[in-house]
Amino acid sequence: GDFYQNCTPGATAETGPREPWQDIHAKVIGPGALDILHNFADRWKQQNPDQREALYDVENGEVDLEAAANISEDMGGQWHLQLFRSITSDSAVMSQDRLNYLNKKYGRPLEDSIMKQYVNIIRNAKSFIYIENQYFLGSAFAWLADQTTLSHHIVPIEIVEKIVRMMENGRAFHVYVTIPMYPEGDPTSTPSQEIIRWQYRTMQMMYRRLARAISRLGLQDTVKPTDYLTFYCLGKREDPSEVPDDLAPPAPGTPAEIVRKTLRHPIYVHSKLLIADDEYIIVGSANINQRSMGGNRDTEICIGGFQPACVHDGANIPRGGVHTFRVALWSAHLGGYDPAYEDPGSVECREKVGAVTSHFWEVYTAVVPSHSDVHMMPYPLAVSESGDLSPYDPPWDLFPDTRAPVVGAKSNLLPAKLTT
Repeated sequence: GDFYQNCTPGATAETGPREPWQDIHAKVIGPGALDILHNFADRWKQQNPDQREALYDVENGEVDLEAAANISEDMGGQWHLQLFRSITSDSAVMSQDRLNYLNKKYGRPLEDSIMKQYVNIIRNAKSFIYIENQYFLGSAFAWLADQTTLSHHIVPIEIVEKIVRMMENGRAFHVYVTIPMYPEGDPTSTPSQEIIRWQYRTMQMMYRRLARAISRLGLQDTVKPTDYLTFYCLGKREDPSEVPDDLAPPAPGTPAEIVRKTLRHPIYVHSKLLIADDEYIIVGSANINQRSMGGNRDTEICIGGFQPACVHDGANIPRGGVHTFRVALWSAHLGGYDPAYEDPGSVECREKVGAVTSHFWEVYTAVVPSHSDVHMMPYPLAVSESGDLSPYDPPWDLFPDTRAPVVGAKSNLLPAKLTT
């Protein structure tokens, strides 16, 4: 896929590089798996009405539909799971007893329970939120410009409002967001540049609103917007000794030749993950954009859950399966485990993550390539204390090894729905 998408123009299977990927998956065992089966059946019946009888009847007594997953107590015990979807009646048979709970567009019932659950979890978070997603754009109605862009779902503005409420209550809170450095494919392409622009507009709005809240509350002498919200991306830096001997030389003058010399490459974040307080996790196929969150465009599915024995008590981070997974994930991104990562809502953790990622940015952009086990770095945009968002000084106003501006560009040519 990376060669097909032309992620590094000039790269081939013989020359490399391959694009590294980061993704998150979930395996569902127990009664929750039945909901996934029902979703499949609902879609099958709508799109293959003549083959309804081909579906296997799981209620024929051959399958124990009440069998629980075997989760040991030392792993936090049993989970409570729920399935969420973005889907319309064009794609699936909708249960008649649920129609009163669904929205409609052009007369078609649609389900947008993924976005609703994102909002629910954001509003009820107590200490921190960690997001890892392929895209992060939305709430265009609140942007500083381009407000008519067709991406009006409310996840970004809900994050801002949550942080502001925590500020008003004098409580520590932090949101960490990890996204790709740029969309899959050539970052100088028109579609990629427009997506980058919409993400820039989203971040710009969020930081400006946080800065205004800090000023309104008289906190400008003690805190800044990045004390509450930080964006990251992933990358890989290698040592010359790590280059395989059997790779062919890239074509002269191509980006592939540049990358062969610099030995660095973004890690493409394909995840769709949200964790709140190490208590609740939601993972699936939904990006944070209008296509995934709207319910009437791309069809998406997510599973969300928590362990009742491992919930946040208002003061302490729970130590169940979500916590174990999140700490392991961060240890992989940040080059190893550190006790500071146990509590992402703490100042100690925020500062440790900031120090590790900032150092890796220096390694990633150094002239001489060297190996690093760290992969997370700050997203390359500068945030002022007044909430202004700007590119770094040249040459890092462009993504490394590219001619692509980090602030993106509006195309004025592409269909309105393509990049949102």
